[in-house]
Amino acid sequence: MKISIFGMGYVGATSAACLLDDGHEIVGVDVNPLKVEKLSQGKSPMIQEPGIEELLYKGYKEGRLTATTDSEEGVRLCDMIWICVGTPSNFDGSIDLSYVKKVIEDIGLILKKIKNRPLIVIRSTCLPGTMDNIIKPLLEKTSGLVVDKDIDLIFHPEFMREGSAISDFKNPAKIVTGSSAHKKANLLLNIYKNYKVVRFRFNYKEAEMVKYCDNIFHALKITFANEMAIVSKSIGIDSRNVAEAYMSDYKLNISPAYLYPGFAYGGSCLPKDLNAMLRFASSNSLQLPMVNGIVESNEKQIKNLIYRILSHKPSKVGMIGIAFKKDTDDIRNSPYVEVAKSLIGEGITLKIYDPLVRKECLIGSNKKQFYQSFRNIDNLLVDSLDELSSVDLIIVNHNIIGKEMIYKWMADDINIVDLVGIESEDYSNDKYDGLYW
Repeated sequence: MKISIFGMGYVGATSAACLLDDGHEIVGVDVNPLKVEKLSQGKSPMIQEPGIEELLYKGYKEGRLTATTDSEEGVRLCDMIWICVGTPSNFDGSIDLSYVKKVIEDIGLILKKIKNRPLIVIRSTCLPGTMDNIIKPLLEKTSGLVVDKDIDLIFHPEFMREGSAISDFKNPAKIVTGSSAHKKANLLLNIYKNYKVVRFRFNYKEAEMVKYCDNIFHALKITFANEMAIVSKSIGIDSRNVAEAYMSDYKLNISPAYLYPGFAYGGSCLPKDLNAMLRFASSNSLQLPMVNGIVESNEKQIKNLIYRILSHKPSKVGMIGIAFKKDTDDIRNSPYVEVAKSLIGEGITLKIYDPLVRKECLIGSNKKQFYQSFRNIDNLLVDSLDELSSVDLIIVNHNIIGKEMIYKWMADDINIVDLVGIESEDYSNDKYDGLYW
């Protein structure tokens, strides 16, 4: 396949080298004549990366690598265009899309006067909404073509690290494409037919968001490790030893556990231990802004939900689940208790159904906390879901009901606020309000 790559910086040059190694023909396009000159000799265009020079030179010697400053030469006769120009930061931290827009504009104007209709692939990192609101309209305006009808446009984020980019390209953790129609990605995905890796076909915004999630998560992990190291160092511990232990846990730590979107954390361990660590740090003049931010963010989750519920202006509210998570009766530091108390404080009549939290079964500290939180529980806890049929709004805190019950309540004109994501084929109903979906 003949692939033109616009922007022969780090991502573009590495992609070129790896695609050449896979047998494709590459045309490198860049405004910098020095980069083009080097590529035209099979050399790396002013970037240092292990293995890149060898792959570029091999492709050059086999006659499959050319380079040019002429955009039209890059567009004519190619099967696919990869746009890999930079999206650096402006002075205020906002993203600078000027290079991407310039390339899209140039390509669009060229397409307007030629017959070739290559697949256009955006690899440049873009904020969610950029493809829909900027790139696609600009391409259609300058070319006179309609995306998904006359020409195809794909967002294809890269996940390469400097120093290991060749390996990351050839052995990716995942391949992500974003398009208006999933089948449009077939030509691009065919490039990776021999790559044994999971593939995700998303819309534009989802694919754009994945890239940012990855990089922010990486920054989060680095910051976590360093803040824990601050505490460890202060008490004479080698933080590397501690890190070996928490990194060895692939069940809960280095795993999907706790990463699925949902409501605030609670329970007897997480709030207590976070607060204890923050107090310890403060007493020893240690600053842990990320850990402190965890607590602040969790509190914000609770406040946001309360505002969201109140926006429905209910007079009677039902809650499914009051324990901090399902399959337990533990209400210690349950975020749902905080929500319930706030709603009662707003004068709302509340009914709570939790099969494991019943008045006659409350004992010990659990009973003490429940009575401290709620003065009158006689009419608060109900024994069946049927007793929620008279409310205006139901909050689903625990995943202990099915979609059929959701449909029934909505049919009865009851608003649903779903915090757990009860599975269903379709919730396109103005009575349904999913937490983050």
